[in-house]
Amino acid sequence: MLWLAIHLPLLPLEIFPPRHHGSPTEPDLIRPRLVVIAQGSGERVMLADALASGLGIRPGMKLSAAFALANELDIFVRKPEAETQQMSVLAAWALQFTPTVVIGTANTLLLDIGGSLRYFGGLLRLRELVSQGLAGFGLTVTTGVAPTPLAAGWRAACNRPRAVLQDKDIGWALAELPLAVLPVPDATLDGLSQLGLNTLADVMALPRAGLKRRFGQALPLLLDQATGEAADPREPYTPPDRFEYAVDLDYPVDHLDTFAMVGQWLFDALETFLSGRGLGVQEVTLRLKHEDIEPTALVVRFGVPGRRAAQFMSVLQERLERYELAAPAFTVTLIAEQLHQLDGMPLGLFGHEAGDANFQLLLARLSARLGEDAVRAVATVADHRPELAWRVARPGEASTPLPVGERPGWLLATPMRLSVRDERPWYGETLTPEGWPERIESGWWDENPIARDYYTARGTSGRRYWIWYDHTQHDWWLHGIF
Repeated sequence: MLWLAIHLPLLPLEIFPPRHHGSPTEPDLIRPRLVVIAQGSGERVMLADALASGLGIRPGMKLSAAFALANELDIFVRKPEAETQQMSVLAAWALQFTPTVVIGTANTLLLDIGGSLRYFGGLLRLRELVSQGLAGFGLTVTTGVAPTPLAAGWRAACNRPRAVLQDKDIGWALAELPLAVLPVPDATLDGLSQLGLNTLADVMALPRAGLKRRFGQALPLLLDQATGEAADPREPYTPPDRFEYAVDLDYPVDHLDTFAMVGQWLFDALETFLSGRGLGVQEVTLRLKHEDIEPTALVVRFGVPGRRAAQFMSVLQERLERYELAAPAFTVTLIAEQLHQLDGMPLGLFGHEAGDANFQLLLARLSARLGEDAVRAVATVADHRPELAWRVARPGEASTPLPVGERPGWLLATPMRLSVRDERPWYGETLTPEGWPERIESGWWDENPIARDYYTARGTSGRRYWIWYDHTQHDWWLHGIF
């Protein structure tokens, strides 16, 4: 087996700028940056950048203590639930590279790529595709490759990109890594440090029995699993049958421009989720949670299944032209109940979506802007009388073609009686019937009987008309123009 580990930086998922502490008059000021997490009634520092560390701010410190050391701070609030959502979305995206994807600890994805290398043209090409895809989502990651998931994950976390391909090389690949990479309690790390141990090589050189007596079974088992001496079974990620992604906002959305910004974030996550599985959606629901009223929902339909965030946003923007927020929203959730298989759908000559898909997207945008009832199609009705042989239908609704002769693209709303000059019908010019007539005699059962001979007629200008001779009134009528 060969594992590719993808390690994401421990950064919060933020739609809006970080929370500022300090003077608002200098927006371009470079401030110390902190990642904090709620703990009890306050917040504690989880990560501090170099500037903050230089001021004495350390992980574990209360945020109030950090304020005492620096009066200008950019604060990012960590949101574990949002991070879990993102890891699930990225795991679904990674399924395009391998059927076995594992969500590991410490913001790490594990891909079993042993059986995928030949398909993607080798390890170098596969890693390039993964990095390009993640960069497209605005993510900067570190990766590691090793025969065991722990070794690959630890090397990714320590930014050791060199691939380890053989089991015999795992020992040297882990030897230089710091002890902080071990997923063990802080007390265990402190104990190892007090013994003068600084790297994994120092720990792996010790007898396993002694480690077990001093630190328990977990540490020696981790080392054996990392080197491949003990089994390390992993539960592969199973994608859900529906997509649901919620964003909890630091302050309420009360303007449509901000709502559109949240929609872009959600649609980006949806595209990421769909692209790895060859799926698309035709309809989504945006559910808004408010403080004082029941949740409200906005349904967005796209006309045809798709997975591109840009297409989704084009329809949402049209929909928002006629939408009003019922109240400020604190949480926005995107729900896609039905997922459609898109693999094998026709593409254009140069890889773009086929013209019909673009047309369906246009219909969806028109419906979003004008309203569902404003966009209609025409379907056939089994009646030989032309003015009764059609009905209004929903776009895309199928109907059976009628077995009739040639028909013009434009029928007059009301047929027009024609004058006759020199024994020929006249409509601004002399009309000359061509060919044999099409006799339509019908309607005797519903008090609208007709007896007509339809002709294709040509004027002196070359224009073609659809006219009939009425056998009951003995006169000519214009019904359509080709």
